[in-house]
Amino acid sequence: MFHSLQRLQFTCLYLGLVAVFGTIPAAAQAQTKIIAGMVAHGPPQWPQYVADELGWNKEAGIELDYVTVGGGGAQQLAGGSLNVAHSGYPDFARAALQGAAVRIIINDIIASPYGIFAKPETKQIADLKGKLVSIGGPNDITLIYIKPFLASAGLKPTDVDFVYAKAAGDRFAALVAGAVGATILNPPTYHRATNMGLTNLGDTAVFAPNIPFTVWGANSTWAAKNRDAMNAFARNYKRAVEWLYDPAHKAKAVDILVRYAKQDPKDCADAYDFYLTKLKLFGLDGDVSDAVYEKMADGLADIGIVKKPYPPKSATFDGSFVKAAASH
Repeated sequence: MFHSLQRLQFTCLYLGLVAVFGTIPAAAQAQTKIIAGMVAHGPPQWPQYVADELGWNKEAGIELDYVTVGGGGAQQLAGGSLNVAHSGYPDFARAALQGAAVRIIINDIIASPYGIFAKPETKQIADLKGKLVSIGGPNDITLIYIKPFLASAGLKPTDVDFVYAKAAGDRFAALVAGAVGATILNPPTYHRATNMGLTNLGDTAVFAPNIPFTVWGANSTWAAKNRDAMNAFARNYKRAVEWLYDPAHKAKAVDILVRYAKQDPKDCADAYDFYLTKLKLFGLDGDVSDAVYEKMADGLADIGIVKKPYPPKSATFDGSFVKAAASH
């Protein structure tokens, strides 16, 4: 009798545990941590902040661990210390073409958000000749954007002296301090420079149209082993961009950016108007069409990374995750 009672109690306990744990969503039982590197916190990571804040990442079973890496994203991604990373597309394309286990997986900001700002005494592009100009790097996306900008005034890259700082905040600080004569800025520093009365010599998108800016890259080995997590990452990017483009969500979106990126509320409101209302910079699906790839390859050729005939798109871009997101 005693043993029968024990068995009955054990059976009831077992069935109770099954009932309890069987009702817990899979996402709550096992979250896949994604170590995500970025140059610096700011508007470009807005979709990921939204997906975190609204609980979509948790529901999907993923957790983003944001790491600020400056200009080292592609290198750390190739080495495996990051799972995904965010930067200008040439960084990841170069790594992939050199044989690293790196691929672009999401094309997020589809055109240049940059303006060229200078000291107040500089009035036109031609005045940059002989000046110190700060850009992101010797072979990064900012060089692709600034070359046709300079050419519009008859200047070659050798007509200015480039210095390099990957983060726009550092370039802005150098300009304000007088350490450089001009620099390339995107929001929020774009609007801070405007409000300070620095000279806006023009937006680079006019001179380099339809060339994507930033992308998400992934370590291909890690992504292949964590395909469900990467599909969820791409799916929540798409969902968050659709959410961001709804004007009814502006106040909430601004609040999210203020808290996650720790930026000024006015800067964040200005960034919303610039990125989402005025220029519609976030790509809706994260894909790279053949036409866009041709533009990207032209940019890579312009800074000496590739030559014609260009490598196939698959050499730098893995579209399987955005395709899975689109079919969901």
